[in-house]
Amino acid sequence: MQNKTIQLLNQLNRDFYDAFAVAFAESRGPSEPGLERVLAEVMPGNHVLDLGCGQGRVLHRLPAGCAYVGLDFSRELLAVAAARAAEAGRVARFIVADLLDPGWPAQAGGPYDWIVLRAVLQHIPGAEHRRRVVQQAAALLAPAGTLVLANWQFLEVDRLRRRILPWAELGLTEADVEPGDYLLDWRREGQGRRYVHWVDEDETRALAAAAGLTVAALFHADGHENRLTLYALLKIAS
Repeated sequence: MQNKTIQLLNQLNRDFYDAFAVAFAESRGPSEPGLERVLAEVMPGNHVLDLGCGQGRVLHRLPAGCAYVGLDFSRELLAVAAARAAEAGRVARFIVADLLDPGWPAQAGGPYDWIVLRAVLQHIPGAEHRRRVVQQAAALLAPAGTLVLANWQFLEVDRLRRRILPWAELGLTEADVEPGDYLLDWRREGQGRRYVHWVDEDETRALAAAAGLTVAALFHADGHENRLTLYALLKIAS
């Protein structure tokens, strides 16, 4: 994928989340069984890095006493996250940074016991950039740490497949993007468009291997049929 296309798709998503920050935050359902299953393993005192943290949903499912850092490229979503954290009395540090910028780890610090990439890899255009982000995240793990990948399985749901738009809406063709790339419609308090990549089990395993990680657990959860999200828990290979 050409760099100009990568930048176009990344800016599309940045504009979307800035424009629809409040509507997006309010659209998330009250329960995500898969996420709750994963975060039940986090212990008080653990250091947690939430990459692509959005409105800070992970923060409010952590036990008290965790050291939490949330990073996102949307200032508007981070404003929502900070307000909700303050209202709940949760201590958190939020960072404005773009995962497409190779220098983001310098702002994140570390090491971390848990690093969560929930619904964020799917928004990173270009296979090489997704590999780099997972590799960089792995480098910030504590020796016994866990990297959590959670990606939207939108092709599993009929109503979500109906949101797929032609690339011509952006002046692009299938040849300009990569296999598994889609443009999706949004209709809530206005109309928007997002770039989303389908991260399946094969790509998840390949990302883990490229980062020197092993797959400790891989499962589907969430949604009416428990297929809406693919979760992977990755550990440093011994």
